[in-house]
Amino acid sequence: MSFTKKQLLPGEELIILARQHPLTLFWPIAINVIVLALLIWISLWSQRAWFLAFYLIPLLYFLWAYLAWHKREFVLTDRRVVRQEGVLSISSFDAPLDKINNVFHKQSFMGRLLNYGEVGLETASEQGTTIFDFLSKPVDFKNSIVRQRELCRTNSVSAGIPSQPNIPRLLEDLASLRDRNIITEAEFQEKKRALLEKI
Repeated sequence: MSFTKKQLLPGEELIILARQHPLTLFWPIAINVIVLALLIWISLWSQRAWFLAFYLIPLLYFLWAYLAWHKREFVLTDRRVVRQEGVLSISSFDAPLDKINNVFHKQSFMGRLLNYGEVGLETASEQGTTIFDFLSKPVDFKNSIVRQRELCRTNSVSAGIPSQPNIPRLLEDLASLRDRNIITEAEFQEKKRALLEKI
């Protein structure tokens, strides 16, 4: 099942649907070519064509790898970032744009040449950092996330919705107040608990 309009929330707009770079299929393709060449050589050498039937195993492996690659989707909407994957069973990860604190990308030298890399999201949730690896056009995907996050925050402020407070910064400020004996340890723990409940 690919990400479809049925999976969008009411009023939500699809911005980008990205996949991993096709280079992730290198080994399934290479194994198929090597096994096919080997089976052809064995069939010619032994004069038994039925050896070619063994090619079905690497072919099925390639088809499975291709389906897994095709079903692994990285989706950006105007409200969230979604990773969805799975052939027979499906799993997904959603990160609301207003919960994303930081977006970064990393590319090796080969990644820059072939235009693939990883994009990371740091969120204000228990999962912390989430990495989307081997993503095709990672800079474009990262920039689109940043753009949509800023639009989301601007729309929230203009609509009168208070933006998400910077919880780690507030916790540091609270700890500083406690260390300077401006608030007690009990007051610190109470405020800390209240802040953590907002995450």
